[in-house]
Amino acid sequence: MDITFPDQYREYLLRQSAGGAVNRLCRSAAGWGWHGDSSTNYDLLTTDFPHPDSYRAYEDELDAREPLTQDFPDHNAYRAAWEQWDAEYGVFQERKTSGAVFIQENGCGFSTLLVVTGPHRGQLWFDGRATCDQILPLNLGGQPVSFMDWLARGSMNLVCW
Repeated sequence: MDITFPDQYREYLLRQSAGGAVNRLCRSAAGWGWHGDSSTNYDLLTTDFPHPDSYRAYEDELDAREPLTQDFPDHNAYRAAWEQWDAEYGVFQERKTSGAVFIQENGCGFSTLLVVTGPHRGQLWFDGRATCDQILPLNLGGQPVSFMDWLARGSMNLVCW
């Protein structure tokens, strides 16, 4: 994997303890990763982070295709169709965070993402899919938030619901 972290994040890792607010970077037998992070798909880190506008139409189409019990005369046929749809939906959900690292768990299923690849590299986003099914950009005065701005203010003060 060939990823260079955004400058401010690299400086933070080099000069300060990466703990507390930020998931700690650590090395294991499997390689580098983030302590306690079970969400990052390392195979997708080199894929550009997708802006939510880029997948909304597909998400609407996928939602419209969700199998409904009344459309299937047989429970086994419904179950097979739903399992196939659910697998496709799971892959789609995972791809929403391609090119991003979960740098903070905010509780209740909320996370802060640091984008490491693509045109949004260096920006921070709030993963609010647990309740509002959205991934939202963090911003300060209408501008993308830098790592240091986020560190000083926190996600909840920078997300616009």
